[in-house]
Amino acid sequence: MQTEFASITEASQRWINEGKSFKDKLNNWLDEIYIDKVKPVTPCPEDTRKDMTAFVMDQIYYHNEDGEFDKLRQLFPPDNDPIDWTGITECVSQVVVLPDMRLVATVGDWYEPRRVYLISENTFELQPDVLMIGKSFDKKYIARVYADYIEVTEGWDGHSIKTFASPSTYGLKGPKDGLSNLNFTEFGIQQIVVFPNGQRVAIATSKGIFVLEEQTSHFIETEENSSHTHREEFTFRYDYPHVDVSPDGKYMITGSQSSPHLLFEEINGQWTTIATVEPRSSYPNLARFNTTIEEEPDTENSGPQVLLCSCHISRSASIALPLTNLTPNFYASGYNADPTLNYIDDRKWVFSAGLYQWGYALGCNDGYMWFRDYYGNLYGYLHIGGTVMDIDYSPDRTKMVVASYIGQITVYDCTELFQENEDLFRDEANRQERRKDDFAITNTCYKDIKRYLFWKENPPLVW
Repeated sequence: MQTEFASITEASQRWINEGKSFKDKLNNWLDEIYIDKVKPVTPCPEDTRKDMTAFVMDQIYYHNEDGEFDKLRQLFPPDNDPIDWTGITECVSQVVVLPDMRLVATVGDWYEPRRVYLISENTFELQPDVLMIGKSFDKKYIARVYADYIEVTEGWDGHSIKTFASPSTYGLKGPKDGLSNLNFTEFGIQQIVVFPNGQRVAIATSKGIFVLEEQTSHFIETEENSSHTHREEFTFRYDYPHVDVSPDGKYMITGSQSSPHLLFEEINGQWTTIATVEPRSSYPNLARFNTTIEEEPDTENSGPQVLLCSCHISRSASIALPLTNLTPNFYASGYNADPTLNYIDDRKWVFSAGLYQWGYALGCNDGYMWFRDYYGNLYGYLHIGGTVMDIDYSPDRTKMVVASYIGQITVYDCTELFQENEDLFRDEANRQERRKDDFAITNTCYKDIKRYLFWKENPPLVW
């Protein structure tokens, strides 16, 4: 049952006071687990504000109508814990932070109708006919996906560099395939990565993984599909297709549900498999190059590497292949715990990843980001509230922006570190310091400073 309040002030005081109390209790409870390494003797604290959901959602809507964004945040600081967003929100599947801190976001998952917004402070500009976006590793080039073509521009506002048509064939001998009948709306694109020179793009789609050039396309086969080619007008079906391109454009990492992790290098104009890694869990679903990790003398498996995530409902896993370990016809098995690999995590289903010089932020379907070094040591956690679909950073790394399945984009600030040891994470040395965000479940310094909400059949909102 939802509670009625005599005034907004009364509701605000309860929201803030009970929210702070709950978060203090819960974070202290978690400190026992992650700092003291003991099992708490008390039950996990529970939020007492679930009866406020309807009232607070109304306040979000009304204050947005009046343009009172700062007042809304002051009265009702953002907090997902008391609110069940089921059936209310739309998935935000992509977010990109531009150099001037404007955001570009895709609303809708790959199997849904999608639309793209340019977000500047408190304004939202719908991008006509754009289905989704992609970028080069340094964001020098941005890709816009339309139904009939992909356009790459220099930055978001720059001139057009290249346009690409949809693949018309798998390039296999035998019966005619059905790709020529499809436009990009029907390909089910899940990822697009622009090569460092802006002249090519790689796309991971439910119809396969392709490298697109201005006049042609190259099908990158990850699974054996020969049994399907006896049909006329055939197309394949790929689950969890994914792709990434190394910052120098030398390597491409791909995979899909029924494949190993496959590392390619372009040799004599052909994309050639140079490394095969069997996953740690069942189904490969994500890969990211991390070249910010430096190679350290006498440190095993350090240096630039590629994160390899695989998933299963019972147990997922993330491993990494240090590129310095590559040898001709490289093969390793995550199942067998080969020592040429790093073992990051053995539990979480990862949907997105943030890159650090020491490791990774794993964005997971449990609604958390888990921060681990490249040996798998847990540094920290940050509760987002829904599956973490995408993660990006400002150029100076003081801002982190997260897109989630529960229809939110959250902007975090980490300018102020824990002073005791100038650290991003809470630990025994600095646990006496005040947490940076009174309403976050985290042991990090990331502080929520802005949220954008996407509700079904409503304009975008600011919180």
